[in-house]
Amino acid sequence: MVKETFPAAIYALFLQDFPESLAMSLLVFSILGLKLRDKRIIYIALLQALTNLVRHLPIAFGMHSVLLLFSLVLYTRLFTRQPLSRIFLAGLVCFTILAISELLYTKPLLNLTGIPYTYAFTNPFLRAAFALPGEITLLVVALGKNYYNQKKGLIC
Repeated sequence: MVKETFPAAIYALFLQDFPESLAMSLLVFSILGLKLRDKRIIYIALLQALTNLVRHLPIAFGMHSVLLLFSLVLYTRLFTRQPLSRIFLAGLVCFTILAISELLYTKPLLNLTGIPYTYAFTNPFLRAAFALPGEITLLVVALGKNYYNQKKGLIC
């Protein structure tokens, strides 16, 4: 079983996990009022992308999201030393935005393409393609929040 899922996990790491982790890190930094031109974002995104490999473990549905939330909070705390409560709130906002956007676009996108959910979920290329609208949503919100922070002078 490991041999069957290992290539899929590697593809998912580069096609979905890293871009999604980068967008999440950007959004967390924006919510915290930190500069987006910071190499700590890349470090957090890389660690988070590696932690995303828990998606391929046989654990209960939704449990990977809880683990990923706590890992995002932990990595952000280690690299930024921001208050834990603010980081946790930023992480919750980030995962909530991602979950709502996935709820809104997944069903129409599956109907539009005619691809069954199980096939789209097991194919790493289709999974990355179906995750792209959520990643774009995170990125747009992060850049919008960063623009607002710059205009109000709220960037640390």
